[in-house]
Amino acid sequence: MTGRNPFSSHQNLPFPAHGHPVIPFFEEIKHHVFLFIAVVTFSLSLRTRARWYEAESQRQQAELASLKGQINPHFLFNTLNSIYSLVVDKDDAAADSIVHLSELMRYIIKEAKDGKIPLAKELSYLDNYIELQRARLGNTVAVNFHVLTEDADGLNIAPLLLISLIENAFKYGVNPDEECSINIEITVINRCLNLVVRNKKVSRISTITSSGIGIDNTRERLQLIYPLKHSLQIENESKYYTANLSIELV
Repeated sequence: MTGRNPFSSHQNLPFPAHGHPVIPFFEEIKHHVFLFIAVVTFSLSLRTRARWYEAESQRQQAELASLKGQINPHFLFNTLNSIYSLVVDKDDAAADSIVHLSELMRYIIKEAKDGKIPLAKELSYLDNYIELQRARLGNTVAVNFHVLTEDADGLNIAPLLLISLIENAFKYGVNPDEECSINIEITVINRCLNLVVRNKKVSRISTITSSGIGIDNTRERLQLIYPLKHSLQIENESKYYTANLSIELV
């Protein structure tokens, strides 16, 4: 009888009843090590991503705070001078102007510090600003302001985001020696806000001072707060300047 060589290279691994070979011990170790490394790598990736989002959020908040902090005090001084002129002339619009300025300041100091505020408050702020400009300019400029909201209840918006486009029209579209017109239309339909500001170009720049939050900063804020959810188009024609802004409010 010929004995079987235990070291024969043709010796097969043992098979269990189901017919598949038993995985060697070191293969099991490799399998578990691979799973451990995969879990650790995935966990580190999640922690790294979470830290990145936190750092990005803090950066955005700091940048937004800086942008909102650029309110120009000259705007307030000019407005107060306008109200003073109304008081000296004993114009009945002086009292209303003081109320509008008070509401405007309350909004900037107390409410606009939040990341998002009710849309109704932002619209009220714009209304106060426009009424102040109407009182300041009198009958020298035809100012048309229309708001159409299908359903603004429950909608929020970043504060002080729309004002720069409106300020721009008053700053560059006013000349007491020319026929001037400023048209401002806001519509809110299906959670989408659309602002159109159109002013006739004048040959001389107005002396009206803006609040300091310019269009470039508005573009920055739109990119930070509403990425892929906004559209800002500027049309610089020969006689008219038009800004068209759309924001998907979420």
